[in-house]
Amino acid sequence: MGDFRREGGDGGGNGGGYRLDPVSGRCSASRVNPRATPSLRISRLVVQNFRTFHGPTEIPLASAGGVADEVAVFHGGNGSGKSNALAALELFFRLAGLWMRQRANARGDYFTLDWERLTDDAGVIASPRDWPPSTREFMHIRVHFALGGTAMVSIAHAGNEVLIGMDGVWGQSVDGNQFYAGELQPQEQERLGTIRAKVETPLGPGSRPLFRLDARRREHRTGQTKPRSDAPASPLSAELATRLLDLATSLEPLDTERWRAFTQLISRFKTLAGREVNVLRLPDGSADLRFEIRGKQILRVSELSSGEQQVVALCAAVLTSRAAIVAIEEPEISLDPSYQELLGDMLREQVRSGLVDQIILESHVPIFDGPEVVRFSRSPEGVTSVVRQPSDLVGADLRERARARGAEDQCLSPPPGLTRFTSGTRRSKRGKGRSRGRSAVCSGEDSPFSRATCP
Repeated sequence: MGDFRREGGDGGGNGGGYRLDPVSGRCSASRVNPRATPSLRISRLVVQNFRTFHGPTEIPLASAGGVADEVAVFHGGNGSGKSNALAALELFFRLAGLWMRQRANARGDYFTLDWERLTDDAGVIASPRDWPPSTREFMHIRVHFALGGTAMVSIAHAGNEVLIGMDGVWGQSVDGNQFYAGELQPQEQERLGTIRAKVETPLGPGSRPLFRLDARRREHRTGQTKPRSDAPASPLSAELATRLLDLATSLEPLDTERWRAFTQLISRFKTLAGREVNVLRLPDGSADLRFEIRGKQILRVSELSSGEQQVVALCAAVLTSRAAIVAIEEPEISLDPSYQELLGDMLREQVRSGLVDQIILESHVPIFDGPEVVRFSRSPEGVTSVVRQPSDLVGADLRERARARGAEDQCLSPPPGLTRFTSGTRRSKRGKGRSRGRSAVCSGEDSPFSRATCP
């Protein structure tokens, strides 16, 4: 079920440890940087009989070459199934954690729980309404991990109870329908405990496999017993503010680094630059952020503009989530294009720095796109279908973004249909004709760059 990491080292900051593949149960010693090796990055999600997903529906999170997305972007119209895909991923991790906790004392790989216990005690968000209409067959959610391994959770109606199973834990093929019957022996108990720790706390104690921030900025933290369901009055929820306070006042070096990273990210947004960020504990025990221009102005977070509040909430969510995978719905809310682009760059930086393994964005704008996106659509019968396609930014939009970022003028020649310019007619990098570092690439009429003009 992926390539999981164990933090440790020799005291010299080299991050020694071992790699564990919980599907095969094999581990190998290696000196790896624990913050640079993805542990839960997903390459493919397959959903069957969940809400608008009827037959097995593949959601590809990797390119044709097999490289999993650092930042995956979901596109599609309203009601097409994007949020349902994130809900299915959340349900997978909740059911997987529940199954591993229960399996230690169960007599087989399938067991039953009543619906009330499933929802209240176990914290699993599921109900009979999650099945498509007139369908009572097994619901399957299968996850393929980027570094190898596959796991699948299955759930079915059983009268007033629900039947739960999980495949892929003991190293067998998910499609092989081979399960471990009977009580677990000490060796299997130890193996199950190791897998559970790596799934439920992939980044170490206190971490989570998945953090999901919906469009109303409600938090869904996989692993807590009773998930939040109230929509906060401000995008920065009381829980997020309290976590920022904990970081700012902690004596742990990693927490201090996270707080410093938060303030540095905030300062990159031009209307928040130059403001000193402080977090205070109020008399009622809650936390409140203050943004100060010394000697001139102090603003509470609720007094910022709606876009600035969104920036603060999103940066806080990513940096305090302690989750391997972060999913955000509609990150563009209240943000102008320049802030959207800066936010997209910031999110990619957090993955490449090792703070999170993967980010999934559900968006209605193309500015967060990579070369490819995952596109959802829904049939008149209410069934979701999914395809992976080149981003709409491939072409004119991508060219404009390259220009805006200072791409240099280049004229491509030899292929037929292209014009070669002499050195005397090219724009000089040092000449007066240079236009603020902007440039275009010239090519033939069939090229996506065909509208660019050469000097």
